[in-house]
Amino acid sequence: MQFVLVLGRLVFVALIYLFIFRIFTALLADLQLKGIFQRSTPEFGRLEVLTGSETLARGRVFKVDAKGLRLGRGKHNDIVLPDHFASIDHAVFRLLKGQAIVEDLGSTNGTWVNGEQIHSPVQLVAGDYVKIGSITFQYSRWQNESTKF
Repeated sequence: MQFVLVLGRLVFVALIYLFIFRIFTALLADLQLKGIFQRSTPEFGRLEVLTGSETLARGRVFKVDAKGLRLGRGKHNDIVLPDHFASIDHAVFRLLKGQAIVEDLGSTNGTWVNGEQIHSPVQLVAGDYVKIGSITFQYSRWQNESTKF
């Protein structure tokens, strides 16, 4: 008999907690709907090819995320650069804590940001130009994360 009473009390307490949890989730959903409270959306960067080649067309867009993008002539890179001035492993783009970083990987001809050769990781801001060989990219923030490319 006492076991049934203890079990009944535990079920009653569990139902109260479930009810309170449901109220809070409904309130949160309402606040998000009204735009008062918004979940943080993942940050993404965007690289657009400004001057390219036949295999890397002008206007092509690449998304930079926390995983990063590796660039170079080697087939194992995320972006294969069809340029004899690009090294096999030339540069890497990363997104760290919402900040875009470009780093030269010891390339022969260097990586250039806004006309200056870089020798250490550089933080990018929207509108920066990155040149590797004869290929120029422009960095900006990703406008629509749901767009497939």
